[in-house]
Amino acid sequence: MGNNGASDNKPNTIEVGGREFRRVGNGLDEAQVTSFINELVSQRDTLVQREGHLSSLAKLTEKMVIEADNLAEEIKTKAIDQGKAEAAAIIAQAEEQAQQMIEEKRAEIITIANEQAAAIKAEAERKAELLLGKQTKIIQDELRNSVHQLCSQLVSELDSLKQQAVALGAAVEEKLSQVIEETSAVTTDEDEIRAGSRELFPTIDQTITSKSEGKALVSAGDKGIAPYEQKPEFEVEIMPPIDIIKMMGIVNYIDSLPEVKNTELIPLTDNPSILVFLHEPIHLIDTLKTLPEVAQVKEDSTNTAGAEGGQRKVQIVLSENGAKECPGKSK
Repeated sequence: MGNNGASDNKPNTIEVGGREFRRVGNGLDEAQVTSFINELVSQRDTLVQREGHLSSLAKLTEKMVIEADNLAEEIKTKAIDQGKAEAAAIIAQAEEQAQQMIEEKRAEIITIANEQAAAIKAEAERKAELLLGKQTKIIQDELRNSVHQLCSQLVSELDSLKQQAVALGAAVEEKLSQVIEETSAVTTDEDEIRAGSRELFPTIDQTITSKSEGKALVSAGDKGIAPYEQKPEFEVEIMPPIDIIKMMGIVNYIDSLPEVKNTELIPLTDNPSILVFLHEPIHLIDTLKTLPEVAQVKEDSTNTAGAEGGQRKVQIVLSENGAKECPGKSK
């Protein structure tokens, strides 16, 4: 800005604030001064207005910054919430898929396990059937051999008894003939001798019959043919599996009972039976239940003859424990 003095080039002018004014008398041109003042006022107003605009703009800018911060925070919060929601949805979907995969895998494992269990069961049943068949055949063979041996032994003893009876009868007849010849003149003595001979023959027959009955055994081919006129009061059927030692122990025990007259063994391959002949009544079913060789005893409900007082049929199942020592019955 120039000095407030007279202009070097224009002596009639004065510069104030960078503006030249004409000198008028001892002062400045009033119109110019007024115009300059108005112009300054106008510039001041413009500056004030601009300052107002700048202040408003600053406030607006500050407000916009605050709102932008709030909006950014809101957007951030929404984004976080949305992210959490989407993450939760993804996790839920993943868990659902994982659970579905687990269920499918579990079902697959159960199916495979059931198939394997079925295969193992089928194989076990097959092996059990084979083993049962082998054991049944072994038992049948053992029972058949035992029956044949017993039959042979009893037939041999029976033949021996018959030979002894024949020899004894021949000796008695010879002795009787001698006695009759020597005492032919004496009628009374002859009658006494003959009476004695009649008493002697029944005694011999009774001895032979008693011994043969004590050893009688009916083979499988002779099933149903009993050497006694008396019918058996009980038929004890032995259910599989068969144990020959236990079965013979039961036969010996029944035969040792004082109420029992005799027993017969019907050696069928699958279900052998014991026929029981009695001297007097006996609660045989209750007695059989006390034997350690017997696991189960039941009476055949379909046997109508037993219900009417005839032969009673009983079925027994052998136990798994050892056989019992039973005394033999003296005949």
